[in-house]
Amino acid sequence: MGTENSAARLGAILEQARQQPTQAAIDVWMRIFDVSNRVGVLQGAADLARLVDQVEHEVRALPEDEDPEHLLAFLPEIRKIVDALLYVGGVQMNHFTAQVTGEMIYSLASCARALRRNGRAEPVFSEDSTNQLVDNVRAVIDDVVSSDLPSALKELLVDRLRDVEEALLSVRIGGYASVEKAMDALTFGAVRATKQGSEERAQVGSWLGRLWGKIGEHAQGAEAIASATATTAEAVKALTGG
Repeated sequence: MGTENSAARLGAILEQARQQPTQAAIDVWMRIFDVSNRVGVLQGAADLARLVDQVEHEVRALPEDEDPEHLLAFLPEIRKIVDALLYVGGVQMNHFTAQVTGEMIYSLASCARALRRNGRAEPVFSEDSTNQLVDNVRAVIDDVVSSDLPSALKELLVDRLRDVEEALLSVRIGGYASVEKAMDALTFGAVRATKQGSEERAQVGSWLGRLWGKIGEHAQGAEAIASATATTAEAVKALTGG
Protein backbone atom coordinates (compact mmCIF):
# COMPACT_ATOMS: atom_id res chain seq x y z
CA MET A 1 0.00 0.00 0.00
CA GLY A 2 1.28 3.48 -0.86
CA THR A 3 1.18 6.50 1.43
CA GLU A 4 -0.19 9.16 -0.90
CA ASN A 5 -3.47 9.69 0.96
CA SER A 6 -4.77 9.46 4.52
CA ALA A 7 -6.24 5.94 4.29
CA ALA A 8 -3.07 4.60 2.69
CA ARG A 9 -0.93 6.09 5.47
CA LEU A 10 -3.19 4.65 8.17
CA GLY A 11 -3.20 1.24 6.51
CA ALA A 12 0.60 1.23 6.23
CA ILE A 13 1.03 1.99 9.93
CA LEU A 14 -1.48 -0.65 11.04
CA GLU A 15 0.09 -3.23 8.72
CA GLN A 16 3.47 -2.45 10.27
CA ALA A 17 1.97 -2.94 13.73
CA ARG A 18 0.36 -6.18 12.63
CA GLN A 19 3.74 -7.67 11.63
CA GLN A 20 5.45 -7.01 14.96
CA PRO A 21 6.64 -9.75 17.34
CA THR A 22 5.13 -10.38 20.74
CA GLN A 23 6.99 -8.20 23.22
CA ALA A 24 6.31 -5.15 25.37
CA ALA A 25 3.98 -2.99 23.29
CA ILE A 26 5.60 0.25 24.46
CA ASP A 27 8.91 -0.82 22.88
CA VAL A 28 7.25 -1.72 19.58
CA TRP A 29 5.28 1.51 19.31
CA MET A 30 8.41 3.52 20.08
CA ARG A 31 9.97 1.89 17.01
CA ILE A 32 6.87 2.45 14.88
CA PHE A 33 6.63 6.12 15.85
CA ASP A 34 10.43 6.52 15.88
CA VAL A 35 10.45 8.02 19.37
CA SER A 36 12.49 7.31 22.48
CA ASN A 37 10.01 7.35 25.37
CA ARG A 38 6.40 6.96 26.49
CA VAL A 39 5.65 10.66 25.96
CA GLY A 40 6.64 10.26 22.32
CA VAL A 41 4.30 7.28 21.98
CA LEU A 42 1.42 9.32 23.42
CA GLN A 43 2.19 12.14 20.98
CA GLY A 44 2.26 9.60 18.17
CA ALA A 45 -1.08 8.22 19.36
CA ALA A 46 -2.56 11.73 19.21
CA ASP A 47 -1.24 12.13 15.66
CA LEU A 48 -2.67 8.72 14.76
CA ALA A 49 -6.06 9.68 16.20
CA ARG A 50 -6.08 12.82 14.04
CA LEU A 51 -5.22 10.67 11.03
CA VAL A 52 -8.20 8.39 11.74
CA ASP A 53 -10.42 11.48 11.92
CA GLN A 54 -9.00 12.66 8.59
CA VAL A 55 -9.72 9.30 6.97
CA GLU A 56 -13.32 9.39 8.21
CA HIS A 57 -13.84 12.97 7.03
CA GLU A 58 -12.39 12.37 3.58
CA VAL A 59 -14.13 9.03 2.97
CA ARG A 60 -17.51 10.36 4.13
CA ALA A 61 -17.10 13.20 1.62
CA LEU A 62 -16.80 10.74 -1.29
CA PRO A 63 -19.70 10.35 -3.74
CA GLU A 64 -22.49 8.03 -2.62
CA ASP A 65 -21.68 5.50 -5.35
CA GLU A 66 -18.40 4.81 -3.52
CA ASP A 67 -20.51 3.65 -0.54
CA PRO A 68 -18.63 5.50 2.25
CA GLU A 69 -20.48 3.66 5.03
CA HIS A 70 -19.29 0.31 3.70
CA LEU A 71 -15.75 1.59 3.27
CA LEU A 72 -15.69 2.75 6.91
CA ALA A 73 -17.09 -0.48 8.34
CA PHE A 74 -13.95 -1.10 10.41
CA LEU A 75 -13.68 2.47 11.75
CA PRO A 76 -14.96 1.63 15.28
CA GLU A 77 -12.41 -1.20 15.62
CA ILE A 78 -9.61 1.09 14.40
CA ARG A 79 -10.57 3.70 16.99
CA LYS A 80 -10.38 1.04 19.71
CA ILE A 81 -6.81 0.26 18.68
CA VAL A 82 -5.83 3.93 18.85
CA ASP A 83 -7.60 4.39 22.20
CA ALA A 84 -5.67 1.43 23.64
CA LEU A 85 -2.41 3.32 23.04
CA LEU A 86 -3.28 5.45 26.07
CA TYR A 87 -2.63 2.37 28.21
CA VAL A 88 0.26 0.95 26.23
CA GLY A 89 2.66 0.70 29.16
CA GLY A 90 1.27 -2.47 30.67
CA VAL A 91 0.44 -4.69 27.70
CA GLN A 92 2.17 -6.95 25.21
CA MET A 93 2.12 -6.20 21.50
CA ASN A 94 -0.19 -9.12 20.75
CA HIS A 95 -2.94 -7.05 22.38
CA PHE A 96 -2.70 -4.86 19.25
CA THR A 97 -1.73 -7.38 16.59
CA ALA A 98 -4.76 -9.51 17.39
CA GLN A 99 -7.02 -6.55 16.60
CA VAL A 100 -5.42 -5.58 13.29
CA THR A 101 -7.01 -8.09 10.93
CA GLY A 102 -6.46 -8.73 7.26
CA GLU A 103 -10.01 -7.56 6.64
CA MET A 104 -9.24 -4.26 8.35
CA ILE A 105 -6.16 -3.70 6.18
CA TYR A 106 -8.15 -4.60 3.06
CA SER A 107 -10.88 -2.16 4.06
CA LEU A 108 -8.34 0.65 4.40
CA ALA A 109 -6.83 -0.28 1.05
CA SER A 110 -10.31 0.04 -0.45
CA CYS A 111 -10.66 3.47 1.16
CA ALA A 112 -7.28 4.46 -0.27
CA ARG A 113 -8.27 3.35 -3.78
CA ALA A 114 -11.57 5.23 -3.55
CA LEU A 115 -9.80 8.40 -2.41
CA ARG A 116 -7.30 8.00 -5.25
CA ARG A 117 -10.09 7.57 -7.80
CA ASN A 118 -11.60 10.81 -6.59
CA GLY A 119 -8.42 12.84 -6.79
CA ARG A 120 -7.41 12.70 -3.13
CA ALA A 121 -3.69 12.18 -3.53
CA GLU A 122 -0.74 13.95 -1.92
CA PRO A 123 2.94 14.14 -2.76
CA VAL A 124 5.08 11.80 -0.64
CA PHE A 125 8.65 11.73 0.66
CA SER A 126 11.01 8.79 0.78
CA GLU A 127 12.78 8.07 4.07
CA ASP A 128 16.08 9.34 2.66
CA SER A 129 14.40 12.52 1.41
CA THR A 130 12.79 13.11 4.78
CA ASN A 131 16.14 12.75 6.54
CA GLN A 132 17.78 15.17 4.12
CA LEU A 133 14.98 17.71 4.57
CA VAL A 134 15.25 17.49 8.35
CA ASP A 135 18.97 18.24 7.98
CA ASN A 136 18.09 21.20 5.73
CA VAL A 137 15.67 22.56 8.34
CA ARG A 138 18.24 22.18 11.12
CA ALA A 139 20.84 23.97 9.00
CA VAL A 140 18.44 26.92 8.57
CA ILE A 141 17.81 26.95 12.33
CA ASP A 142 21.57 27.17 12.90
CA ASP A 143 21.78 30.05 10.41
CA VAL A 144 18.96 31.90 12.15
CA VAL A 145 20.47 31.45 15.61
CA SER A 146 23.91 32.68 14.49
CA SER A 147 22.51 35.65 12.55
CA ASP A 148 22.20 39.26 13.73
CA LEU A 149 18.41 39.33 13.34
CA PRO A 150 16.38 40.83 16.22
CA SER A 151 15.77 38.36 19.05
CA ALA A 152 11.98 38.38 18.65
CA LEU A 153 12.27 37.53 14.95
CA LYS A 154 14.81 34.79 15.69
CA GLU A 155 12.48 33.26 18.26
CA LEU A 156 9.54 33.32 15.84
CA LEU A 157 11.54 31.72 13.04
CA VAL A 158 13.09 29.02 15.23
CA ASP A 159 9.70 28.09 16.71
CA ARG A 160 8.12 27.79 13.26
CA LEU A 161 11.10 25.92 11.85
CA ARG A 162 10.82 23.42 14.72
CA ASP A 163 7.22 22.88 13.67
CA VAL A 164 8.39 22.11 10.12
CA GLU A 165 10.99 19.73 11.53
CA GLU A 166 8.36 17.94 13.62
CA ALA A 167 6.02 17.67 10.62
CA LEU A 168 8.81 16.04 8.63
CA LEU A 169 9.71 13.66 11.45
CA SER A 170 6.07 12.52 11.70
CA VAL A 171 5.33 12.67 7.95
CA ARG A 172 4.37 8.96 7.88
CA ILE A 173 1.30 9.93 9.89
CA GLY A 174 0.61 13.54 8.96
CA GLY A 175 1.61 13.29 5.32
CA TYR A 176 2.66 16.05 2.95
CA ALA A 177 -0.23 18.27 4.05
CA SER A 178 1.21 18.58 7.57
CA VAL A 179 4.54 19.73 6.14
CA GLU A 180 2.84 22.29 3.93
CA LYS A 181 0.77 23.56 6.86
CA ALA A 182 3.92 24.05 8.93
CA MET A 183 5.62 25.82 6.03
CA ASP A 184 2.53 28.03 5.64
CA ALA A 185 2.80 29.11 9.27
CA LEU A 186 6.53 29.73 8.90
CA THR A 187 6.37 31.78 5.70
CA PHE A 188 3.26 33.80 6.53
CA GLY A 189 4.71 34.52 9.99
CA ALA A 190 7.94 35.72 8.39
CA VAL A 191 6.02 37.96 5.98
CA ARG A 192 4.11 39.57 8.84
CA ALA A 193 7.23 40.01 10.99
CA THR A 194 9.42 41.68 8.35
CA LYS A 195 9.06 44.83 6.27
CA GLN A 196 8.86 44.74 2.48
CA GLY A 197 12.20 45.72 0.96
CA SER A 198 14.10 45.33 4.25
CA GLU A 199 17.41 43.48 4.66
CA GLU A 200 15.74 41.24 7.24
CA ARG A 201 13.09 40.10 4.76
CA ALA A 202 15.71 39.49 2.09
CA GLN A 203 17.79 37.38 4.48
CA VAL A 204 14.85 35.36 5.74
CA GLY A 205 13.48 35.01 2.21
CA SER A 206 16.77 33.58 1.02
CA TRP A 207 16.72 30.85 3.68
CA LEU A 208 13.08 29.92 3.29
CA GLY A 209 13.15 30.11 -0.49
CA ARG A 210 15.97 27.54 -0.55
CA LEU A 211 14.15 25.34 1.97
CA TRP A 212 10.90 25.45 -0.01
CA GLY A 213 12.85 24.59 -3.14
CA LYS A 214 14.34 21.53 -1.40
CA ILE A 215 10.88 20.38 -0.32
CA GLY A 216 9.68 20.65 -3.92
CA GLU A 217 12.71 18.71 -5.16
CA HIS A 218 12.17 15.83 -2.75
CA ALA A 219 8.39 15.54 -2.99
CA GLN A 220 7.35 12.58 -5.14
CA GLY A 221 4.15 13.05 -7.12
CA ALA A 222 4.87 16.38 -8.75
CA GLU A 223 1.49 16.55 -10.47
CA ALA A 224 -0.13 17.04 -7.07
CA ILE A 225 2.24 19.76 -5.91
CA ALA A 226 1.06 22.66 -8.08
CA SER A 227 -2.45 22.80 -6.65
CA ALA A 228 -1.50 21.68 -3.15
CA THR A 229 1.11 24.37 -2.55
CA ALA A 230 -0.28 27.54 -4.09
CA THR A 231 -0.64 29.47 -0.82
CA THR A 232 2.80 28.53 0.48
CA ALA A 233 4.39 29.36 -2.86
CA GLU A 234 2.79 32.83 -2.77
CA ALA A 235 4.12 33.44 0.74
CA VAL A 236 7.63 32.37 -0.27
CA LYS A 237 7.37 34.62 -3.32
CA ALA A 238 6.47 37.55 -1.06
CA LEU A 239 9.57 36.87 1.04
CA THR A 240 12.00 36.45 -1.83
CA GLY A 241 10.54 39.16 -4.03
CA GLY A 242 10.32 36.68 -6.89
